[in-house]
Amino acid sequence: MQKNKYALVTGASRGIGKSVAIQLATDGFNILLHYNQNTEKANKLKKEIELIGRQVKLIQGDFNSSEGIEAFIEKTRKMLIEENDVSLHTIVHNAGHATSNAFGEVDYNEFDRLFNANVKAPYFITQSLIEFLEFSGRIINLSSGVTRIAFPHMMVYSMTKGAINTMTFTLAKELGAKGITVNSVMPGIIDTDSTANWLHTEEGQENAKNMSALKREGQPEEIANAVSFLASEKGSFITGHNMDLTGGSHL
Repeated sequence: MQKNKYALVTGASRGIGKSVAIQLATDGFNILLHYNQNTEKANKLKKEIELIGRQVKLIQGDFNSSEGIEAFIEKTRKMLIEENDVSLHTIVHNAGHATSNAFGEVDYNEFDRLFNANVKAPYFITQSLIEFLEFSGRIINLSSGVTRIAFPHMMVYSMTKGAINTMTFTLAKELGAKGITVNSVMPGIIDTDSTANWLHTEEGQENAKNMSALKREGQPEEIANAVSFLASEKGSFITGHNMDLTGGSHL
């Protein structure tokens, strides 16, 4: 029996993750859709993707702690073992947290929360699911343009994404013999519900315009397009690459 090709997208109920899930479904992938608290949004997106003609399996998971990450991994592994029509082709690590607290304002709890969701979860999810990934599969990590631009008020977040970039090229070397590519995409200022509060102000629009060589903010669909390319056969010879999707910010 030919198995159905699936992509796992974490943090897929909204924002960039939602656009990635929709685009990959349009490309022909069935979706393993991870969400944390937004059950209503996850179910709404599930119906939207099913209208495209693709299958969706929802998997809840809280990445704020080791216990939550382990519980998500256990549920996902169980599903991949028991449902023999599922073939995992692509993993997109999108879920994560940001902070705008300055260097002296971050406490232990916030530090741990960011590293759990942004670094520990992608690392251990990949480690635990790699046996299910197809030969010539894809791993795509969501990093950030802050890894090359100094924003002191986002130092800890930048540190987590720097770790993701290092994991990307190191894991690409580790998995290359299996034909698996590992890449990251580094968005800049993207118009999502999490940035709307400040971006949809006159000051926010001016800041986005001044940062970008293209004189505008990006859209979630533009990040999804890059993920789509890396997940496709057209991206088959690209690995270990951190793709800048900042619209030329701070060039």
